[in-house]
Amino acid sequence: IYLYGEIHGIAAIEEYEAERWKECYERGMRHLFVELSHYTAQWLNLWMDAEDDEILEQLHQDWESTLSSGAETLDFYRTIKEQCPETVFHGTDVGHTWERTGPRYLAYLEANGQKDSEEYRRAQENMEQGKRYYEIEATDEASSVRYREDRMVENFRRSYQELEAVRRTDIMGIYGSAH
Repeated sequence: IYLYGEIHGIAAIEEYEAERWKECYERGMRHLFVELSHYTAQWLNLWMDAEDDEILEQLHQDWESTLSSGAETLDFYRTIKEQCPETVFHGTDVGHTWERTGPRYLAYLEANGQKDSEEYRRAQENMEQGKRYYEIEATDEASSVRYREDRMVENFRRSYQELEAVRRTDIMGIYGSAH
């Protein structure tokens, strides 16, 4: 497990991370854990197979007014798609965009006959984590930070254990240095 801490939205840092991922990718890694919600990472996985950037552009709109809203973030993901096309993203954060990205992902799953799936339930759970985080943050910022960190660890472990259940898997993760 290779974990990198960062400051979000800084071009030089995102270029460095892309280079580190490319090195890991060249050694055979395919699973990149990121500080995004589960459903956002799933959208990125769909975008990796898409012929255009419509999904990425929609996510970028969802990230408006966040540290991920800059052009350097788009450049980072486009570099990954171009240079490491078999990358599989795993989002382990709470569902920050539960009111935008989450419902769109649920609608996608419904349209593809997956409303009763584990994936649908997981996306709903991740959305609830995001809602809960912001509810707590409104009255007690310190408690919201603890809540988020605990969920991120749980989500990370869950995703990693799912990979390990299939076969031993080396991974890289990129998280804000505060985490």
